[in-house]
Amino acid sequence: MKNKNISEENIKVPIDLIMDILGIIIKEGFKHEVIQVIENRSTIVIALFHHKDSLRHQSVLDNIKNLLDEYKEYRWAENEQLDWRGH
Repeated sequence: MKNKNISEENIKVPIDLIMDILGIIIKEGFKHEVIQVIENRSTIVIALFHHKDSLRHQSVLDNIKNLLDEYKEYRWAENEQLDWRGH
């Protein structure tokens, strides 16, 4: 997918968010490719191809990244509580 206006962004998506993230990707018409499945981490890596100068694509990509960041914070907070209790 080599085009001067197309940029590739790789995102790691945990299994808990796969349906949500893929739903956004498909609804918004992003070209994408699953490039890796990390079974032991219950994660897939998706390559997203987006137009560099499309504000819409950049906005959607930012929203996807925010979702992933919020999920990561939630998971780490949950793990910290478990570690704090000695489990």
